[in-house]
Amino acid sequence: MSVRESGATDTVNGVPVARRIPLRGIQRVVANRTLAGIQSTAHVSAMAEVDAEPILAHARELRETIPGLTLTHLLIKTVAVCLRRHPRLNATIEEQTVIEYAEVNVAVALALPSDDLLAVVIKRADELRLADMVTRLQTLQQRAEAGALSKDDVHGATFTLSNYGVLRHVIWATPVLTPGQAAVLGIGRAAPRMVVDKANPNGWSVRRLLPISLTYDHRIVNGVPAGRFLDDLAELLQNPGEPLALSDPERHGKRQ
Repeated sequence: MSVRESGATDTVNGVPVARRIPLRGIQRVVANRTLAGIQSTAHVSAMAEVDAEPILAHARELRETIPGLTLTHLLIKTVAVCLRRHPRLNATIEEQTVIEYAEVNVAVALALPSDDLLAVVIKRADELRLADMVTRLQTLQQRAEAGALSKDDVHGATFTLSNYGVLRHVIWATPVLTPGQAAVLGIGRAAPRMVVDKANPNGWSVRRLLPISLTYDHRIVNGVPAGRFLDDLAELLQNPGEPLALSDPERHGKRQ
């Protein structure tokens, strides 16, 4: 039965109300934190496009020895390695003092079947073996869907990665900063594009480009250092082999 048929008189701004949905649980927490992130930071966003073919090929290669590995795992690892090189992006600000964190703990935003959104934390992501990261993220996803996450699973993040590449037509997005963090990285969908290719007789080729956006707190980091982080991240994604192998104790012949 429609609102009109039921004779309901509940209106907002002169428009009949179909239903009221109180914010509870996860959604209430997300609503409060996103509002705080907008109100308490000087947020600015920068965009970049990255040739995704090298990192996608690297993922296919690694998948032969690390079952379940996806692009998301490599993105977490690459971001963590890059944050070690740019510690000002792995920071917060308190009482006019910038505080750089000693650990790189990357939060990964998860969309749940209920349409709720929450972020789970991969602790010390720069030191974690890729195989262990796959297991860890799978475990966190299962706990999230079962409503069994612990406080440690969702606290202690120093940086956030939001991957909306599963959406078919969304190219760019600028995720909201989380209070206590200097920046958040948005990852779009890798899509084929025509690019200049001097090695090709035609002068062009079709390659998949990955759109990425960095939203950062301008109180903590200025535009040029933030841009250098994006530049360095792009280089790591386009040349993933050696830097990621050196950062992975298992692949570099070390034990944790």
